[in-house]
Amino acid sequence: MEQIRIEGSNDSPKIVLDAKQGLIFIGGSSLPENVLDIYNPVLRWLDEYNKDPNPVTTIDFFYDYLNTASSHMVMRIFEKIIELSVRCPQLIINWHYLLSDLDMRDFGQELHELIHIPIQLIPEESLSGSSG
Repeated sequence: MEQIRIEGSNDSPKIVLDAKQGLIFIGGSSLPENVLDIYNPVLRWLDEYNKDPNPVTTIDFFYDYLNTASSHMVMRIFEKIIELSVRCPQLIINWHYLLSDLDMRDFGQELHELIHIPIQLIPEESLSGSSG
């Protein structure tokens, strides 16, 4: 499976999808003009990864900003994560957020309540706390 690595920009997140290592990282600012351009490749990759996942998979999210359209795409990613949880014996989901960003912390808590899969909420002092 192809590794995907997209460096983030001011309005799009950094994305690292590495099936061989079982690592998924999405973070930064997400306010692109067209969220489908950014997130559809992630959703397709997750569909493929779900067919034969690494038995140990770590997923790290670390957003400093999500617009409404991006938050909907994150929900779609979590739908794929629910599917993955059935096939992956050791799934680790980390939701990093800046200490000062209570909205992002609350969004992580809401995701945890919606999907009923353990999500570790990890406060960070700076964006460099988790780099993917």
